[in-house]
Amino acid sequence: MAFTIARKGSQNEERRVRLSSPFSFLMEVHRPMKPIIQSRAKIAWVDQGSRADEAGIRPGDLLVSVNGHPVRDIIDYEYHVSSPETSLVVQRPSGERVEVVFSNDYDPRLGLGFDELVFDGEKHCANKCIFCFIDQLPEGMRDSLYFKDDDYRLSFLQGNFVTLTNMGETDLRRIIDMRLAPLYISVHSTDDMIRRKLLGRKQTSPIMATLGRLAEERIRFHSQIVLVPGVNDGEALARTIRDLWSLWPACVSVGVVPVGLTAHRQGLPELAPVSAEVARSTLEIVHSAQKVCASRAGTHFVYGADEFYYLASLPFPPADAYDDYPQIENGIGLARLFCDEFGELESRLPVSVPTDLSATVVTGVLGARVIRDACDALNRIRGLDVRLLPVRNRFFGDSVTVSGLVVGRDIIESLHEQAARGNPGDFVVIPDVMLRRGETCFLDDVTVDDIASDVGVPVVVARTSARGLVESILPRWPDAR
Repeated sequence: MAFTIARKGSQNEERRVRLSSPFSFLMEVHRPMKPIIQSRAKIAWVDQGSRADEAGIRPGDLLVSVNGHPVRDIIDYEYHVSSPETSLVVQRPSGERVEVVFSNDYDPRLGLGFDELVFDGEKHCANKCIFCFIDQLPEGMRDSLYFKDDDYRLSFLQGNFVTLTNMGETDLRRIIDMRLAPLYISVHSTDDMIRRKLLGRKQTSPIMATLGRLAEERIRFHSQIVLVPGVNDGEALARTIRDLWSLWPACVSVGVVPVGLTAHRQGLPELAPVSAEVARSTLEIVHSAQKVCASRAGTHFVYGADEFYYLASLPFPPADAYDDYPQIENGIGLARLFCDEFGELESRLPVSVPTDLSATVVTGVLGARVIRDACDALNRIRGLDVRLLPVRNRFFGDSVTVSGLVVGRDIIESLHEQAARGNPGDFVVIPDVMLRRGETCFLDDVTVDDIASDVGVPVVVARTSARGLVESILPRWPDAR
C-alpha cells in the first residue's frame, strides 16, 4: 500500500506527509490544493485497519472529491475509486483539507462507509399524481414519510420506482455512460395524455421515446403500472403492455398493481377503488398477455399483484407463472413464494411440542388469506395453539389490506379486542415487513416494546417468509437456522 498526504492549513501552509507500508512502493504524489468545496459526503465510518484508516481518514470527515471530481453520490464514489490511482480530497471538521493518493494495484477497496447514498440531496418528485399515497397520509406522522423522491439514482441503487419526469439530458447521458441498470420505472401508461392525467402534469416528455432510447442503449429496466379504474385500465392497459413488450428484452418485466386509496383523501381527486370486477378483468388482460409473451420468448413478462387475486377471489398462480420473481419487491408473487416454501417445510414439522405452547400471529387482511393454511397445519402439532389475528387497517382505511402498512396502534387495538375473547397466548408474532427496515418501529412510531408492554406478553419479530413464521413459533425446531 502506498499513499501521500498533502495538507493545507489555515495559514495556507502546505506540508506533505508520507505514509508507507511494506505491501507496496511509496508513491510521490503532491498536487496543489483547490479552493475548499462544500461537500455533503460525510464519512460515517472507516473500517479498522483499512487503507483509509491507516491514512488517517476519520468518521466525520467530508469527502470533497475523488480524482478531481466532485462526489454527488455513492455512484460517483464507486466509479472513480476503481481507477488505477485514486486521489481523495477530504475536509476535516476544522476546515483543514487533506489529499490522499492511493495506488489500487492490488486492492481498490479503501474502507470508507457512508450513511447516505446520495450526497447532493435526493431529487424531489415534481409530479402531482392523482393516486399519490403520500398525499393520502394523515397529519402528525414523522417528516421523513412526507418526502417524495423521484431520483433515478435511488432507482438504480435501491430499486425505487421513478417516473423520469424530472430527468434532463445530462441525467440520461449519465445513465447510459455509466451503465446504470437495471432501473425501475413507473410508466403507468404509454398513452401520454393518460400518463399526464395520472401524474397531474400539463406536459411530459413522450415516455416511449425515453424508454426507446434506453432500450437502444441496452439499458435494462423494470416497469410498473399503478392501475386506476376508469383511467388506465381496460384497453389502455392492454396497449401499455403491448408497447412495453415491444421494448423487450430491455424492458425486463411489467408489474401491475392496484391503486392504493386511504381514508385520508380530503381535497384530492375522487377515484374509484379496484373492485372485484375490475380485478378480474385486469387479470384477464394480464393472463392473455402472458400467454403471448411466454409463447414467443419463454417469459411471462407481465405480472399482476397478489392483491388482484385476493380481490377477484382467484387462486394465486403457480410458481412458474412468476418466472424468477422479478417484481417480488413490488408485492408480486409473495403469496405463491410463501405457500410453496411452507409446502416444502410442512412434512418436516414435529408431531408434537415438549410443552404446551400458544401464540398469536399478527397479519394484514390480505396476509391472512396467504398464511391461514400454514397456521392450520401448525395447529395439527400436538400441544401447539396458533391463533391468526388479521388486523383491520383503521389507520389508513379498510381498503388498505397489505401487511406492510399495518401500524402499531391498530395492532394494539386488535390485540385488546382479542383479549376480550381470550388471552393472546404465550407470545405475539409480528412479521418484519410491518417495521421500518432494520428497526423496531412501525409507521406510526409505535415500537415493538410498546406493544409488548401494552398487552403484557412478549412480542417476537419474524422474517416475512414461511420459514420465518415457523422459526418464530418453534425456535428449537430441528430445521431452524
